[in-house]
Amino acid sequence: MNILFFIIILLSLYQIFAQTPGADVACSSSNCSTDCPQAQGFIWTNASDNASKCIIQDCSGYNTSQKSGLSDLFCLSCQGVSSSQYSNQSGTLCVNVPSSCNATPISGTGWTDINCQLCSSSLYANIAGNTCVSISQSCSSNSNFTDTICLACYGTSQQYASNDQTKCVQSTISCLSSTSGWSDSNCALCNPSNPYASTDTNSCVNSSISCTSKSGWTDPNCNLCNPSSPYAIVGGASCVASSQSCGSTSNWVDSDCQLCYGSNTYFASGDGTACVQSTQSCGSTSGWTDTSCAACYPGSKIHATVDASSCVASTVSCNATSGWSDSDCSLCNPSSPFAAADNKSCVASSQSCSSTSGWSDSDCGLCTPLNPYASSDGSKCVATTISCSSTSGWTNSNCQLCNPSTPYATADSTSCVNSTISCNSTSGWTDSNCNLCYPSQPYASFNGNQCVASSQSCTSTSNWTDSDCALCTPQKPYASGDSNSCVAATQSCGSTSGWTDGNCLLCTPSEPYATQDGTSCVASTQSCNSQSNWTDNNCSLCTPSTPFANSARTGCSDPSVQCVGRDPTQAAEVWTDSDCAACYQAGYRAQVDGSACINCNAIVGMSNNDCGLCNGTDDGDNQFANSQGACVSVNCSQTSGWVDSDCSTCNPGTPYASSDGTSCFGTTNSIILIFSLLTLISLLL
Repeated sequence: MNILFFIIILLSLYQIFAQTPGADVACSSSNCSTDCPQAQGFIWTNASDNASKCIIQDCSGYNTSQKSGLSDLFCLSCQGVSSSQYSNQSGTLCVNVPSSCNATPISGTGWTDINCQLCSSSLYANIAGNTCVSISQSCSSNSNFTDTICLACYGTSQQYASNDQTKCVQSTISCLSSTSGWSDSNCALCNPSNPYASTDTNSCVNSSISCTSKSGWTDPNCNLCNPSSPYAIVGGASCVASSQSCGSTSNWVDSDCQLCYGSNTYFASGDGTACVQSTQSCGSTSGWTDTSCAACYPGSKIHATVDASSCVASTVSCNATSGWSDSDCSLCNPSSPFAAADNKSCVASSQSCSSTSGWSDSDCGLCTPLNPYASSDGSKCVATTISCSSTSGWTNSNCQLCNPSTPYATADSTSCVNSTISCNSTSGWTDSNCNLCYPSQPYASFNGNQCVASSQSCTSTSNWTDSDCALCTPQKPYASGDSNSCVAATQSCGSTSGWTDGNCLLCTPSEPYATQDGTSCVASTQSCNSQSNWTDNNCSLCTPSTPFANSARTGCSDPSVQCVGRDPTQAAEVWTDSDCAACYQAGYRAQVDGSACINCNAIVGMSNNDCGLCNGTDDGDNQFANSQGACVSVNCSQTSGWVDSDCSTCNPGTPYASSDGTSCFGTTNSIILIFSLLTLISLLL
């Protein structure tokens, strides 16, 4: 026990005299055992010469023991043993480096990869040598650079690895990971073989000019700089997204032309072989003009259609006012495919205006406005005032134009006929012409001056009627009694009244006289109006109610009295006053012996007996006959008592009574005396 204690005492004394204390350092406080960083196997204690400082109690174990938890304060306190004042980052070793390995960041100057490696095998000195950085390789390498390494090695001055990772460059964006924001300067730094930024700044390309250039563009450069606009425009001022190179000679479309020429006034030519400057697309279906057509189809389809929907190879402009042909019309205006007859316009006729058949009014109206109607046979157009298919309004001129074979218009103007004279003629009519011109009046009047609606030809010799006669021969308006002709009677030959001899002679030449009552015509030998030469036969015809001629044959008497051929010596045929009145009209009386009848109204041929019979024999009665045979009241046989008035009554030729009243003279007594005196004087002389 005493020996063991003694050994312990000896060991303690050995340790006390074998220790190597560290130098004074300042921990965070003077409580060194707790506030100084602890290192395995080492003890912190207060410095004996300065209680505010701390020291490693014994640094000698640094070179002999496994170390951990070393710190810069430990290395600084034990520097006399370790020869280094800084702990590596793992705290296992004190190293001789420019500054603390555990500073964040490591700072100082003179750093190299070697001393940075002392701090930690993962550390390399940056290019400036003022720090160590945790990277996978040395900053002096010539390969495998990354942006992280470059940033660590160079800071922000050259923080990006070149595209080939051989160096770090002063680009403003990562050469390895950037997909936007590229500029020419960055591209030149990052990848000298692709020195220019693409147009969208998303990459670098090996174009021969900057992608921001305003001239000098070629298709390869455009394709590199801007794959979405891979072709250089004409003149090389920019790149465009055309579907083909701007130097192409085929397959052009409007969009490419406008892109390649940089103007919306450029369009693909009609054949797609080039771009042309036009007012509209060569593929337009509206708005065409001759100018735009000439631009789009030079030398071929140089004219715009009428509806401006396309260009055509017509020989005249589609708005021309002359020189039209069917082919040009068909091209310029398919809806009006034929040239008008005057070649001044195109029309929508159903056939060519040069046709020689098949014409219709509509086509004529379009082709030849001055000849607006088709002829009847459709062989041409004519300048009629109505359609040749009209059913009214016809005139001779229209008929002759429409159908020369039927040159005249019917009277009702409803059609044309092949009559030999005009239907408005006033002479020269024939039945055939009338039948053509006046179907409802098919016969020519007798004098040929008009057509009439008679029931038979006006040249007929039978079956005449009054209506036909009135139509055929207005001057002979009635059919004869035998219906074989027409006569100029003043009434119908079928009349039952109003007959005259003239009408009878015309109507019934075999019965040429009208009865006295005008009800019929009879075959008397003289007119029923005759005043003489009457016979019983004529009376029975002319006046059946008084069938006997009167005695004077001046008329017809009472129907019961025979006047002519009487034998007054026969008692049955002696004249009576009534017979005389019947046979000789009123004023006749039978003589006393019945031998004859006396005309009591006679003013000549009377005798005193006749006057006495007729007028009576009383004074004052006209019972005496004068020298003219008239009945007077003066006895013209007296031999005395004459006065001038009696002389004048008895004999107007000797109106003056002699002075002695015994006779009558043609002169007065005074004249006689004067004459006698003159005679006597002449004798005396």
